[in-house]
Amino acid sequence: FRYWTADPFLAKKDGKYYLFFELYDRLKRKGMLGYREISQNSFGKINLIYEAEKHLSYPFIYKKNGSYYIIPESNKQGELFRLKCNSFPDKWVKEKVIINDRLVDTTMLTKNGTDYYISERVDDNNVFDRVDLFYDDGEGIKECRCNPVKVDINTARGAGKVFEYRSKLIRPSQDCSESYGEKLNFSEIECISSDSYRERVIKTVNVKDIKLDCQNNYIGIHTYNKLDNIEVIDLKFKGKFNLINTIGALFKQIKKVLNIG
Repeated sequence: FRYWTADPFLAKKDGKYYLFFELYDRLKRKGMLGYREISQNSFGKINLIYEAEKHLSYPFIYKKNGSYYIIPESNKQGELFRLKCNSFPDKWVKEKVIINDRLVDTTMLTKNGTDYYISERVDDNNVFDRVDLFYDDGEGIKECRCNPVKVDINTARGAGKVFEYRSKLIRPSQDCSESYGEKLNFSEIECISSDSYRERVIKTVNVKDIKLDCQNNYIGIHTYNKLDNIEVIDLKFKGKFNLINTIGALFKQIKKVLNIG
C-alpha cells in the first residue's frame, strides 16, 4: 500500500467522531495530514486534508472560540504553524506561524487562561531528550526562561494531548531511550507556569501490555489520545519489504543528485 498512518488524534462534531493522523506517503517519502470518520462499528475512508512541501505529522487538533485548529509537527519547515478549519472536517488553511523554530510534537495546554506549548527543540541529530515550554501572555508567544525545563530521553517527547484524570493533569510522552517510540509514559504535571515546569511519571506502558485481537508482532507504542469513551493508540511493527517504499527512496535519491524538489 502507498500510505501508512500514525499519531492519531480525536475530534467530535455534531455527534460524530473523527480520527486525524499523520498520513505518510511512501512514494513521496513524507508525512501529510489526513482524517477518517469513525464509529463503534466502522471506519470511513482515509482522506488527505493538508500537504506541505516537507514532512508533517502529529496533528494536534483543538477547538477554541467556535473554530477548529490543528498544530502539526513541522520541524522540517523550520517553523511551528497553525491550521484553521474553514469547513469541518476537510478544509484547512495555514493561518499563522506560532514560533520560528524547529520543534517536534507540540502539545498545547490551556490553564488559568494561559495557552502553554509543551514542545521539544531538535536539530539534525534528532535526539529527543528535552522538554521546552512556551506560553502566550496575550501579547505574543514567550519562551520559558528555564528552557529546557526537563532533560530526559526516557520521558521528553510528547505523545498526545494532556488530559485530566482524578483531578490531575496527565501528559503522555514517549520513551525514546532505546528506539523511537519504544514505550509510553503518563506523567502528572505538578507545576506549569511562565517560568517553571515540573512533572513526575506515574505509569509506563510497554507494547506487551496492550492486548489485541491479532497476531502482529508489534515492537513499539507511540501515541495515546482519548475523547469521551474512546481511546486511540498507534503501534509499530517490524517493517516488511514494500515496493513503493523502494521506488520512493529511489526517486528521492535521484532528486537529491539532480538537486530538484
